Amino acid sequence: MQVVSKHTLVALSLVLASSAAQAEMTGGQVKLSQSGFTDDFSVAKTNISGSVELAFGPQFGMQMDLGVNMLNFADETATNFVTHGTYKLGDSTALGAFYGMDAVNGGRTDIYGLEAAQNFGTGGVQGYVAHAEDDGGSGTVLGVSGGMVMGNGVGIGGSLDHGSFDGTSLTRYGLRGSFGLGESSKMFAELGALNTDAGSETYAKIGATYNFGANSGLMFGDRSLFNLLPGS
Repeated sequence: MQVVSKHTLVALSLVLASSAAQAEMTGGQVKLSQSGFTDDFSVAKTNISGSVELAFGPQFGMQMDLGVNMLNFADETATNFVTHGTYKLGDSTALGAFYGMDAVNGGRTDIYGLEAAQNFGTGGVQGYVAHAEDDGGSGTVLGVSGGMVMGNGVGIGGSLDHGSFDGTSLTRYGLRGSFGLGESSKMFAELGALNTDAGSETYAKIGATYNFGANSGLMFGDRSLFNLLPGS
């Protein structure tokens, strides 16, 4: 299943990138997290990532994500880079198309797809559908996430992601709580499970984010297959 042409998204990314010098930075985020399976935390991942959102006028924009994943269980360091092209229907609603690359141990997987986001009050929800492919095969990934701030800087949220790759499927779901440290920073903790054909494993995750820019954050989350293992 190819939800959108890879060549079209590559061309869109190049056009947007060539105009980036004339764009206005409207938001950004830096994130650090550690996650692992609760019954064996040596099966763990450390993620460091950063994203920047640029605007080309009131409706069109782009977002660029760069992440580094230290996969403790495999003793490997993986990277991912994603470019989003965005179209805002209003101040709180946006549609997007994205193209990215996950790389580890000399191999590369391309991922591209469509996404949508809706913010409301102190919260929001977003979803995506994507196609992933490498030299060894291909698959489809989709997901939805959302959350809101309840008051006094305390927030709650949840996410659900499902992937199917050449006959093998996996589903990850998690519940998250967060606590704001001022207007731009927050700490969070997440508990969830990864279900595969071989069974189910519970994972835990802790982390922190720092938002910056006029919008103090991002419209879309980062997109990577590494988000499925063991937590995003």
